[in-house]
Amino acid sequence: MKPYLFIFSLITGVVFGQEIISPNFSIKTSPFEISKQKISSYNIYYKVNFLDNALSLNSKREVLCILEIGDKVSKFFDYNQMKIDSLDEKYSSQNTIGAKEAGLYLKTRVLWNNVVFKKDDSITVQDRFRYVYQYQDIQPKFNWALESGVKNILGYNCKKAKVTYKGRDYTAWYANDIPVNNGPYVFEGLPGLILEVEDTNQKYSFVAVGINKKPKSIYLRKEKTILRTTREKFRNVQKTYKENPGVFHSGKAYNADGSPIIIKSENIQYEPMEIE
Repeated sequence: MKPYLFIFSLITGVVFGQEIISPNFSIKTSPFEISKQKISSYNIYYKVNFLDNALSLNSKREVLCILEIGDKVSKFFDYNQMKIDSLDEKYSSQNTIGAKEAGLYLKTRVLWNNVVFKKDDSITVQDRFRYVYQYQDIQPKFNWALESGVKNILGYNCKKAKVTYKGRDYTAWYANDIPVNNGPYVFEGLPGLILEVEDTNQKYSFVAVGINKKPKSIYLRKEKTILRTTREKFRNVQKTYKENPGVFHSGKAYNADGSPIIIKSENIQYEPMEIE
């Protein structure tokens, strides 16, 4: 298991809202293996809002994600994941890390765990539960309906389009002045870069908040520990983990008197972006 995943699950499973690490804490590091693809020509930063728990409207999360676009390749993921990858690479040459390094991981929380990698006509999706799961699929085709309307986003006069995808209806705004067939998550297929997309129930939204052309290496994690599976099994594991993460962690925590700490699970109903 990667250091970040172990540390985060350990701490959140024992002390809520606090980051307490023993000075003698030590954990073995994991290999850092990536497959470098292309260099990005565009980097688009999106503010992503999503509902984490269908039973609570107060569970709305907000996170910064990045879309790196290269020649026939793109990657959409949590901006903090890039920081975690940097830490993994830095410490992978060490046998272990201690409390100081663990603290750096805990300061960098990843809320949007999906990594969506597009290459040619295929997509690779990774998500981080106790281990990293991955599936591959054909890039979906979107039957967009172009509509009238103009919206200014980051100085671009964007046009409107609507589509239904995996059980949800979406409204998107795209910039003709950026002739790039791409967008956040798996979205694409419009005559310009998609700068905003939101479902009609306002449970998932992606809004561009910045663009630059600073070249970045587009890569995909490829450790041997990654569990490759089908989309159906991937979604089943995702739902189980979101609603009952304790199933994935066999470790137990104890009070000072040796009695086990009982963790009460929050009543959660996972709200997947893809309903179908």
